Amino acid sequence: MSEVKVYKMISGEEVIGNQITETDTHYTVDKPASIMMTDQGNGKVGVGIAPFMPYAEGEKVDINRLAVAASATPASEMLNEYNRIFGSGLIVPPKGILKG
Repeated sequence: MSEVKVYKMISGEEVIGNQITETDTHYTVDKPASIMMTDQGNGKVGVGIAPFMPYAEGEKVDINRLAVAASATPASEMLNEYNRIFGSGLIVPPKGILKG
């Protein structure tokens, strides 16, 4: 199994990454990233992505299941941004009629 997931930690932090395995005790996540709200100015808020545990060796992290409050499939915009920065670079176009 390998799919990008979003995790809401019990601390309130949100993490996105490519979940490669799941056991009774932990999720193994490749290239995890922290999702942060950012001030865009003029009262607008945006979203930023930064490496999760940037000083850890390697790109895989084991996340204790007891530390996770919820997990979900990311919205397509978030998935595209994660893939652009940390993943394959592939961007999924929005659903709709293709014109050419």
